[in-house]
Amino acid sequence: MTIPEAYFQADFWASRGWMADWLHEVDSAYWREMIPSICENMIRRKAGWQDFILTPEGQEKLRIQLCTRLSQASQVFVPWLEQARTLNRLRILEIGCGSGSSTAALARVGAHVTGVDIQSRSLNVARKRLPLLGLDADFVEVAPTWLESDVDAARFPGPYDLIVCYAMLEHLLIPERLNLLALAKNIMQRDGAMLATFETPNRFSPYDWHSSKLAFTDCLPDDLAFAFARARSGRETHPSKRHESFTPEAQRNLYRGGRGVSWHEFDLAFGIQNLDVVLDGYSAKSIEQKNYKPDGAYEEALADLFARMEPPVPRGFCRPSLELLIGLKA
Repeated sequence: MTIPEAYFQADFWASRGWMADWLHEVDSAYWREMIPSICENMIRRKAGWQDFILTPEGQEKLRIQLCTRLSQASQVFVPWLEQARTLNRLRILEIGCGSGSSTAALARVGAHVTGVDIQSRSLNVARKRLPLLGLDADFVEVAPTWLESDVDAARFPGPYDLIVCYAMLEHLLIPERLNLLALAKNIMQRDGAMLATFETPNRFSPYDWHSSKLAFTDCLPDDLAFAFARARSGRETHPSKRHESFTPEAQRNLYRGGRGVSWHEFDLAFGIQNLDVVLDGYSAKSIEQKNYKPDGAYEEALADLFARMEPPVPRGFCRPSLELLIGLKA
């Protein structure tokens, strides 16, 4: 089976969902070369991907990797950051760069990006994507176990102006999250860098928009979240559907599929009183975030509780997604 010729046209994908205007202008080689790369590295199936990408589900998975994530990163994430920082010439360490969509969006506005990830197949796609878009970045592959213990900041000598964690903290186990944030703190202290998190599900969101699509499951204990999602989630791809019982492997897969993050991890890593939140999900450009629906009354009540804590917790930790640009107070 050959890939349909229509798939190599920007208009075909634009007619099926969100696509940034500038992607209409990219060289046709982007579509012609990226599609087989994405399929071979990220849409592998036991029966092969050729027939799968002809189905509506396959088309959607392909579209997300081709242009949806790239569009969101360039039209939402980058403008959000640019409210506070000029990205041109900024030195960025992107941890969890995946297949390079956010890397490309940052490089497109002139940032010098070093992308780090554990997935060699995702990095294969990233290394192909950037040159096809006329962009450049450095990529570093790390072992899957790299965050199981402390990471020496000297491994990433920099210096860096910004550390980016785009849609990745929620996929880490708790010790990995704390080790990553400790690494970020060391780099921030060393270089004067800031930390940006984006599209990170909040443990206190009233609705798990990222994984189970159920009410309040992110704040449940792991074993209860597993049992509840297995019984009630309509998502057959949810990790709980792959296990009959709550085993250590099931717990690990629950996190790999996405578990909410809250201010607690940041407090343990930085001390909540030491955080200078420069931007959050209430910043003007965040209103274009499409992945979740806010609940104003709930967030207002949560913010009131957080403000009365000692030390107070910044309001940005009330949003369904933790969009945060953070520095360290002097």
